[in-house]
Amino acid sequence: MKRLGSVVFLGLVAWCLAAAPTKLTVALNFPATDVTFTNIQSMAAAFVKANAGVQIDVVNLPDYENTMKTKMAANDLPDLWTTHGWSVIRYSEYLRPLNDRPWFARINPAIKPVVTDAGGKVFVLPMDVDMAGIVFNKDVLDQAKVNPYAIKTWQDFMDACEKIKAIGKTGVDIGGKSGDDRWTVGNFYDWVAPSFLVTNPKSNSVASLKDGSFDWTNWEPVARLLVTFRDKGYLNPDYTQGTWQEVGQNMAAGKDGFGLFGNYLIGEAKKYNPKGHYGFMPVPAAAADDTPSLITGERTAIGVWKDDKAMAVSLKFLDYLAQPANINRVAKGNAIPTGLVGEGYKTDAGDLTPYFEKVKGYRTFPYFDRVYLPSGMWDTMCVTGVGLLADTMTVEQAAEEMKNTYSTLMAR
Repeated sequence: MKRLGSVVFLGLVAWCLAAAPTKLTVALNFPATDVTFTNIQSMAAAFVKANAGVQIDVVNLPDYENTMKTKMAANDLPDLWTTHGWSVIRYSEYLRPLNDRPWFARINPAIKPVVTDAGGKVFVLPMDVDMAGIVFNKDVLDQAKVNPYAIKTWQDFMDACEKIKAIGKTGVDIGGKSGDDRWTVGNFYDWVAPSFLVTNPKSNSVASLKDGSFDWTNWEPVARLLVTFRDKGYLNPDYTQGTWQEVGQNMAAGKDGFGLFGNYLIGEAKKYNPKGHYGFMPVPAAAADDTPSLITGERTAIGVWKDDKAMAVSLKFLDYLAQPANINRVAKGNAIPTGLVGEGYKTDAGDLTPYFEKVKGYRTFPYFDRVYLPSGMWDTMCVTGVGLLADTMTVEQAAEEMKNTYSTLMAR
């Protein structure tokens, strides 16, 4: 009888283990209100419904970059996560190569070099391709009599902001709140810095930025532009308290002329006003002898932890995300090209199609901090920017802080 009881008990244990759900955590660097977050959350729910015994938690980690660094140091990572521009340089040693996936051959040629390491390995599914300029509310610009495609330099841009200010609107909504929203300020630098330090073929700092010899007094004009925007009244009035959600809401409500963000801002604005008229333009040049340009890189790129204990299920979910309907949905939500191309994949830019036509032929450059700065400087960009807005830091102090972080990281 005892033996029979033991057999029954062991059978129950085995049944419970077999019935235990497989739980995946998918970490995204997008706020929970962001259209990409809600889209992937919806896809996860559909996958769970079709796959009994699977649970998926889609989460936004607080202070994403630093939290992920802590998790890497502890080798305790989510099953899947977004790499926010760092799939090769920062995360590749923790990610499973994905060259064997059925969708690998369909990666968009525009993004493939960005997500491929020197050995030809790809570690993420690029769901879309960030093709960024400066977003604008067309109705506001029309009211202010501003032609965005006549803007060639930052001086031209400030002249446009002056016209927008004159009609009682905000020239540039920068968000600006410290904490989780301070990335909005770092984004300002990612948009502005290339025009001062990278894009001009006649005079740039590309070599010195990469070899560690960069003179950080050359950062001061970049930082000073942010202060100039503030002092001239071109920023949102709550520039030390504004949130990312409010940037989208303000753009949707026609309170702002410009936003120095990618087309994902348009997706955010359309959540609040889908009938609004939005467009995007190239990023102005800093010097009159240079020309405007575009920014490109990863937007929604998802990889799988190489030590994942639920590898088979994680890969199945990733392949599910790679299906045309899901890729097209994410790309459409951000109003940018799809990360995979070929049969079934279609970039639906909708009313942004004419704007993509307008920017054809413009030069493209990668996100500044992802290529021209050592890994780890993003937070310093954000912190010094917030300090400048709050007037707790001078331009010279901001440049010195950037220099100190750069020197420390380059020495590692």
